[in-house]
Amino acid sequence: MKPTEWLSIRVVASPPAWDAVAAVLIDSGCAGVELRDQPYSVVAYLPATEKERLHTIETRLQQLPEYDLPPVHKVEVQTVTESNWHTAWRRYFRSRRFGQRIRVQPSWSRYKPAPDEILIQLDPGLAFGTGGHATTALCLELLERYVQPGMRVADVGTGTGILAIAAAKLGAQAVLAVDDDALAVKVAQGNLERNGVADRVQAVVGDGFRALVGEYDLIVCNIISDFLVATAPQVPPLLRAGGLYLASGTSGRNWRGRVRRAIEDAGLTLEEVRKRRTWVAAVFRKR
Repeated sequence: MKPTEWLSIRVVASPPAWDAVAAVLIDSGCAGVELRDQPYSVVAYLPATEKERLHTIETRLQQLPEYDLPPVHKVEVQTVTESNWHTAWRRYFRSRRFGQRIRVQPSWSRYKPAPDEILIQLDPGLAFGTGGHATTALCLELLERYVQPGMRVADVGTGTGILAIAAAKLGAQAVLAVDDDALAVKVAQGNLERNGVADRVQAVVGDGFRALVGEYDLIVCNIISDFLVATAPQVPPLLRAGGLYLASGTSGRNWRGRVRRAIEDAGLTLEEVRKRRTWVAAVFRKR
């Protein structure tokens, strides 16, 4: 079988342009965004089957100076296959703490967590989501704040399963983790078992919110702005009265102009907003 292929897109740019570069990549369908210091660059991954998007990405990156941002120095594209994926992740995935108690680290890390930390061990496989990007970090912090024991939670676009695992370890009684990529679901299932939460978290292949059945106390979705806008009307019927929707994956301009309006127009009330540089995660409540 031919291995799944991704295009690794490395954009060499100075730090003041990083958020804008990452926003272009994420809004263009890329995933797994990493920020690297040597050299200063932003790296993301695009399915090789969608390589026609490269021209649009490069065009949008060239337009950054129009917004008084530093120009991009270089764009490099390489094909990444399953055989060399692990090598790339091992180089950049390190143990990190989020919020007050959550510790995320690779399965190969030798770091010993503190007694009060909630440990999440991940093997990214061919999936995305390690907490390294601001939107994932914000989601972890907000899950720590809002998840209550006994909750029924859904994670739409689960990737490695990091947010679903966090919800379970924070006390959720039942979690549904959904992704439209069968390979990501396979990776997530391995991580559920690694973290001892497979009895409370179910990972399934499904079409976003359409895969959810019944009502939930909390739904988290960390996907690009276009998806958040398009699916906003699907969320309220899936929430119990007083239920929460944690939406992330959007940058400042899209948040202000499109995402917040779409979710509020769907009938939810803004509860809290958190920002990291220009990245936004927000919690909405069903009244």
